[in-house]
Amino acid sequence: MKKVVIIGGGFAGALAARKLEDSFAVTLIDAKDYFEFTPSILRTLIEPGHYKKIEVLHRRYLHQAQVVDEIVESFDSQAVVTKTKKYPYDYLIIATGSRYNLPIKAENMVLAARARELKNYAQKLAKAESVLIIGGGIVGVELAAEIIEAFPDKKITIIHAHSELIERNPRKARDYARQFLEKRGVKLIFNELVAEFKEQNYKTDKNNLFKPDLAFFCTGIKPNYQLLVPYCAGSLNERKAVEVNNYLQVKGFKNIFAAGDITAIKEEKLAQGAEKQAKVVVKNIINLDCGRTLKEYRVKKLPMVISLGKWRGIFIKDNVVVTGIIPGILKMLIEWKTMRKFH
Repeated sequence: MKKVVIIGGGFAGALAARKLEDSFAVTLIDAKDYFEFTPSILRTLIEPGHYKKIEVLHRRYLHQAQVVDEIVESFDSQAVVTKTKKYPYDYLIIATGSRYNLPIKAENMVLAARARELKNYAQKLAKAESVLIIGGGIVGVELAAEIIEAFPDKKITIIHAHSELIERNPRKARDYARQFLEKRGVKLIFNELVAEFKEQNYKTDKNNLFKPDLAFFCTGIKPNYQLLVPYCAGSLNERKAVEVNNYLQVKGFKNIFAAGDITAIKEEKLAQGAEKQAKVVVKNIINLDCGRTLKEYRVKKLPMVISLGKWRGIFIKDNVVVTGIIPGILKMLIEWKTMRKFH
């Protein structure tokens, strides 16, 4: 059997491993040993036990593939290298995702990155009187809604660099998110950046000072690109995302593919988008191996659900916006349906 190595076990990597493991000798290499439903990680701050519902060990849903719980150190045209071993490949899938780019180092600043990390802050959050959220995009808005719904007396402030929350979304969605938070007492500060941090004091570029008990950083996501620099730096754009062709092959390479947040494809970075790309990668590895014509990936605006606490949300599809309880229930159904695939 031909060998496929997949770097990264998020939405794109996990799907590719599941779809290819019966036809290829698949090796999934991931820094963590589990898949995580990232759209629901913020709930673990309010319900620490929720992380058990949104995580599943890679070994549990993969029956043929080899799972390697290590950090990849390098790769070349023939193999992927970890600290302990080399893994030769015929086809390589890069699905390393993205991470938060923290501009300032802070002891009490929390990255809204993983459920297991967030659940450890549940007790600190419960005790905190004031919370600062840096970034008013989707993650910042969802986080503020989760906290204020569970702790209506907390003083929550969002500092956002733009003039509106979730600014890339339709007017109705932007207005609903703002009204939802302001009605519950969340303070919104627009057109400001946190520029300095010292001894739990956060200073903005307009010299406003904040002294929260707890701060969350929810902006500045960048691709996990470092691994690619030694071998295919020429395939990275100015944002350090991977340039791919219409078939999701990494620029300049026939047998190396990329999917998910790491790609330079201009579309909203969503879980369903990562899976959609992974399906095309799977199809094209099979086609390439059989000598068939490759399938093109077509960018299409996907529907999206933004949750506002447990029971409210915003559903967006093109210019159609639905707000209230229906999107809230829909997000719970999406989580349930997604996690069922892994059991």
